[in-house]
Amino acid sequence: MNNSEIRKICLGKFEEAEDLFLEKIYPNIETYRKGDCKIKCLDKNGKPLIGKAVKITQKKHDFKYGANIFMLDEFASEEDNKAYREEFAKYFNLATIPFYWKGLEPEKGKPRYDADSPKEYRRPAPDLCLEYCREKGIDGKLHCLFYDKFLPDWMPRNDEKEMLLLYEKRFAEIAKRYSGKLYEVEVLNELLSEWWWTGQSVLSERRDILELMFSLAEQYFQNDTLVINDGNYIPEIGQMDYRHPYYMLIDAALSKGVRIDKIGVQNHIYCGCVKSQEEEIHSCEPFFDPMLILKGFEVLSSFDKPLEITEVTIPTVGEGEEAEEIQAELLRYLYTIWFSIPQMESIVYWNTVDGTAYDAPGWMENNCRGGLLHSDFSPKKSAVMLKELFSKIWHTELELVTDEDGCINFRGFYGDYSATSAGEEISFGIHKNTSNSYEMVW
Repeated sequence: MNNSEIRKICLGKFEEAEDLFLEKIYPNIETYRKGDCKIKCLDKNGKPLIGKAVKITQKKHDFKYGANIFMLDEFASEEDNKAYREEFAKYFNLATIPFYWKGLEPEKGKPRYDADSPKEYRRPAPDLCLEYCREKGIDGKLHCLFYDKFLPDWMPRNDEKEMLLLYEKRFAEIAKRYSGKLYEVEVLNELLSEWWWTGQSVLSERRDILELMFSLAEQYFQNDTLVINDGNYIPEIGQMDYRHPYYMLIDAALSKGVRIDKIGVQNHIYCGCVKSQEEEIHSCEPFFDPMLILKGFEVLSSFDKPLEITEVTIPTVGEGEEAEEIQAELLRYLYTIWFSIPQMESIVYWNTVDGTAYDAPGWMENNCRGGLLHSDFSPKKSAVMLKELFSKIWHTELELVTDEDGCINFRGFYGDYSATSAGEEISFGIHKNTSNSYEMVW
């Protein structure tokens, strides 16, 4: 299969959907990602400043775009660790922090919370991650409280009563240390995927496990955003509508009064994990269909809950620079559609550096080449594209002059801003569901 054939499979339906982008997707971005702002400029005596030049610069997005931070200080050399720290902060304002139980507490009663905890590969300690996030102005999210995989070896998997006691202890302990310090808390992960795993616990058999775990989370994380996260289902939901298992799982839970604050769904385009990329690419075609994507999110949006793409893998398929170009174009199309969904609040890429994904016997995730950076930390074309989207295309920077009332009026992407005039800078924000009207004294 040559690059031209790969391009047609990956990008063909997006390229054919130009009218869809022009008539719906781009207008949605303009409508739902921006707000009107009015600034009245006054002198020290309260009089309007007419004809005053003001530069408006967006400093930060309210929308969250992130990645997992599993490789923080996980490389063999300090040079590589420094490069990862520098590159991560260039591209993201959100980081997924690993709280997998097996890596967090490999030895019973000795959790690895502290920044100087013993190393576990791809499982940097939460304190280390949060220290880095605070330093770089990045928000951190918890992934995940209940996941019937990556359980510690000491876990009594067939003792339901003991496991429930241990889970309550885990929730309480993590909440005491981290509640209020996180962007959000993923309560459940991949509940619908557990049937084909090996080694799952007796808790997988419980009919009410979702209700039980969210009830525990609500008890201990009262003021945190509680998230449900599951697999790569958007194309399937687009095909099955309101009969998809994930929709029905959430619908049933909400009807029982379960407090789900946010709905997460993954978008791993796993091309090359089990067979060659050429063999697997056709099974990935639903992910390359903009109509299925929009329909899938239309269904999930019917819950009127905030949405998140929690885990993203976009493969590099083909050879040479053109393969990277295809990955970058695919990222642009997907992020643009996702960014246009009114309820969408965040998008999280998964593994940022090629060669650092999860591999296991029979599962070769690194063969997807789904990173945004090469193994030497140089940016792939997809990284450049992601940076351009949020720092140029979806970014507001204007030079305006006040009118006869001393006012400037404009529309900008939601986020934090500065207004600069004659060397003086004033901070302000444009945020959803606020008036965004200011008086500034110069």
